[in-house]
Amino acid sequence: MNKSCLFFASLLLVTQCVFAQNATFEQSDLDSTTINQTAVSQQLLETGLSGLSEKIDINFLLRSALEFPSGASNQAAVRLNEARFELIGDITPDLSYRVRYRLNRSSTHNNLDNSTGAIDHANVMYRFGNEKKWHLTAGKQSASVGSWEFDRNPTFEYQYTEFVNRQLNLFLMAMKLGYNLTKNHTFQVQLHNTFNSGFNETFSATGYNANGLRPSKTPLGVYVAWLGNMFDKKWHTFYSYNVSQFARGKTNQAVSIGNQVVFDRFSGYLDLQSADIAVDYPNIGSPAANAFRASSPAFIPTFLQDINYKTAVLRADFEFVPKWFLTTKGFYETASHRANNGFGNNFRENIGYLAGLEYKPIASQDMRLFTYYYYNTSRYNNALAEVNANQELHLFSIGVLYFVNAL
Repeated sequence: MNKSCLFFASLLLVTQCVFAQNATFEQSDLDSTTINQTAVSQQLLETGLSGLSEKIDINFLLRSALEFPSGASNQAAVRLNEARFELIGDITPDLSYRVRYRLNRSSTHNNLDNSTGAIDHANVMYRFGNEKKWHLTAGKQSASVGSWEFDRNPTFEYQYTEFVNRQLNLFLMAMKLGYNLTKNHTFQVQLHNTFNSGFNETFSATGYNANGLRPSKTPLGVYVAWLGNMFDKKWHTFYSYNVSQFARGKTNQAVSIGNQVVFDRFSGYLDLQSADIAVDYPNIGSPAANAFRASSPAFIPTFLQDINYKTAVLRADFEFVPKWFLTTKGFYETASHRANNGFGNNFRENIGYLAGLEYKPIASQDMRLFTYYYYNTSRYNNALAEVNANQELHLFSIGVLYFVNAL
């Protein structure tokens, strides 16, 4: 893990030196936690409310591709990868709202937060205090976790790490208090539900035994985050610490360090995460452990305890000629079991890399034609390698994406 992190860090520093130019952002590339004021609200603070177009943004997030997988599934198909509808707007210069709904996600309600996985955002933000430096966000929102991979608009992120896809509770009911110390530095504290489903329902969904564990009376967590812009907004930081609880007397802790560089024709991010999970409710490492223990007469399937997850992910995008982009991404993830008589360090490894080409035919529109190759493997080490086969996926994809600002 250390060698991989050093390699990723070195590569990012090299590319930063090579492509050092003026920093720019495209609004569509940004998502939730990096923006404390939308472009709409910034304008309102200066001019006040007038017409409907200054009160609301209506966005559609679309991505569809013809995919040719090889591995666990060998069936080619035209897939709807992303389909989200979004409303962002302001009621007054101090009060704004955001709603985003996934059109290709189940609307089944979660029992704990009384929400559905199809809802990403359903929140309001209130700005207050001297120079409106304070902001309070209430409702369904994104986790304030230091991950540029997660914070990047999902239209443009083709494949995710297991950290984002499986480990994190990405969109959650929460109360977030933020303070803009300067125009370049923001601090956030977010009180949130640890998981969107309750303790009993989570065990029931997997068929696992609680094995003496009890639900926490306060299954809540707290994120503390810092977002910074430095060197004329060429270097963006997103660092966070999280403490949470799922089972009674079992505390989770996690640190996330996200660094991003943005120039005229090049952008890239390096995210590093480490999480100590007291009870493996994300259920990433537990299935392999249960498969190993299944031969024991006293076997009872349950979640592993005292597990550590680490992730390093690097992405780089380069516009090598006008309208043409190279995109690359690589990640390395490990799971370690540190309990007494555990399965040891790095008993599971998840490795992936992606290389692709994008073409932006219309300069004024956030539409791209793309193609990429993606490889992913999950490997098992130590005792778990005896009964768990390594898994591989090869995927070739060609398609179109479009971030449509309809109003």
